[in-house]
Amino acid sequence: MMPTLTPHIPVPLPSYSQARENLVRAIPPRLLCLLACGGIDCRYEGPECWKLNQQVIRGIFSSWVTDDIIAMARPSNRLIEKYNIIEQFRRLNVRSIINMQFPGEHAHCGPPLDLESGFTYSPQIFMDNDIYFYNFGMPDFGVSSLVGIIDGVKVLAFAVREGRVAVHCHAGLGRTGVLIACYLIYTLRISPSEAVHYVRIKRPRSIQTRAQISQVFDFARLLGTQLVQYPDLSLRHGAPFTLQHYLNRQALLLHGQEARTLRQTPKVVYLLCVRISCLVLGLPASPEVHAELEKRSALRTLIRTVRETLVATQYLPLLREGHKGSRLGSVSSWDEPLGFLERKRGVLLDKRSYSDSDLSKITDQELSPYCTPRLGNERHWCVQDLIRPDLRPVSPVLATLSPGHQTSKKESHTLNIPISSMKTSNNCAKSLKCKAKKALPKYSSNIELCRNPHTPGPTSLARAFAKAMAEQGPPGETILQRSALLQEELNSSDYGWALLVTESDPHVLSCLLWTWLEKLREPLLSPEDVDRLCIGVNNRKPLSVLKKSQRHTIYCLLSCVSTVTSLCPHREDAVLQRLIRALTRRPQEEIGNLATLMKVLKASLRETFHNYSYLMRACSTNATL
Repeated sequence: MMPTLTPHIPVPLPSYSQARENLVRAIPPRLLCLLACGGIDCRYEGPECWKLNQQVIRGIFSSWVTDDIIAMARPSNRLIEKYNIIEQFRRLNVRSIINMQFPGEHAHCGPPLDLESGFTYSPQIFMDNDIYFYNFGMPDFGVSSLVGIIDGVKVLAFAVREGRVAVHCHAGLGRTGVLIACYLIYTLRISPSEAVHYVRIKRPRSIQTRAQISQVFDFARLLGTQLVQYPDLSLRHGAPFTLQHYLNRQALLLHGQEARTLRQTPKVVYLLCVRISCLVLGLPASPEVHAELEKRSALRTLIRTVRETLVATQYLPLLREGHKGSRLGSVSSWDEPLGFLERKRGVLLDKRSYSDSDLSKITDQELSPYCTPRLGNERHWCVQDLIRPDLRPVSPVLATLSPGHQTSKKESHTLNIPISSMKTSNNCAKSLKCKAKKALPKYSSNIELCRNPHTPGPTSLARAFAKAMAEQGPPGETILQRSALLQEELNSSDYGWALLVTESDPHVLSCLLWTWLEKLREPLLSPEDVDRLCIGVNNRKPLSVLKKSQRHTIYCLLSCVSTVTSLCPHREDAVLQRLIRALTRRPQEEIGNLATLMKVLKASLRETFHNYSYLMRACSTNATL
């Protein structure tokens, strides 16, 4: 099922002529500021040239771009004091300010620069008043690296969760507009043309130069190559990828606590294992499940606002009811993302969108210098990571950390984002249920599962999951179809995560888990890996011979297997055999020859049980079943 294409909209054009851009690049920035900006009377240094409706923050040229983001000209110590900017921020719940300038920039505009910071204001003023300050320098009229844009977008995404955000450069037009447009692409999965036009509607003359427009498209191109969650062998979504390629891509997309938690573990595998474990143990959905659903609801509201704004200004035709939905922002509909400004104008007028093969031209090798995950402490993965403490049953199979493990307290200087526990709203749940029933007839959510008194108990579900996970033959046609629908949703839209975390059919979830492992370009365990594991079978930690990404992923899988088979122990061998088959890609008839590997995996299961039985006993008196 291919996603609906986004209606064609015009490719954005730069505000400046080519001659003016060449002149700006040729003149040194300090001299350009002295000659062209107006000195102390620069119109961006105060409110004199702007109407009241152009001053969301009184005293500063500023505009709402979304309900949570303000684009504005730079403030100064004089303006902060004269117009009580701090109190205005408090009243509007602006909790963060993002500065896109370099220190010393536009020194001849307005009042003298602050000697300590090199800006027109001291960042300490904001930080002393509990307002976060971030600085992502970008050349005036220019662009930064894609890595810098990605970091800025992730910080903006975090800041929006904390409260409203003010973003500024000098005038709050070029660099500020680039960051906000990229943020909209990152969060809403809309096309770069839509993002640029929307920002310009809300903040006229934003994103000024060809280089800045090109960077927004380059960012969309880069993001488009990272969205694929399932390696599709039909090549509709690009070439199959390896485990490390997936983690490299994931590192670009995730931020905060989620990025640290899943530094060495694929998110799709992690959520599948947690989903299966919660269902087997009869536990309510984890906080992250509720967070995913709540986030989808909030983003649907924002994307509806963006679409309605573009429709009202005739950038988009009025959408028919049947074409509304999150699919409109899919990767396959994004505009030509690279080098469009260098192409002839006639070609641009004829070609508004490109195929997915065009989006796949950025290879993982090109990304590797800056997206390789940082190494972290070893840990054993388990469902306990995502279950609220008051709902954790007393069971050794829920152990998470190896002895002596200490979670790193070192936080990123910009990405300190805890994943909060959120309750799913009834409207969100009903909306997801209604939409999913159309695509997946047998869909049921975990909320329904917990509320239905006739739902089978944990033991019955454990038997169902153990049987489904142990099956060696291909799944039935119905299961394959439902699994394919979910895979397509995960590959084509952010809505797929919401469907994934609410699916409850044992056969569908098992099929999704094994399919992901078996469709990787290379098996997770190569023949050489198997040989090393067999040689070190008597080691205290036999999996230590593997790479960290392999280790963490296998621990995550073993944790899920342990949860299922602890309630259905007679299926342990069969489930482990199916896991070995998925990890090694060996045919069924050869699995019997891997008895040593089976011994290694069993030892890892026992290791988790042995290490944490004492801890679980110590906590048993206070744990809530």
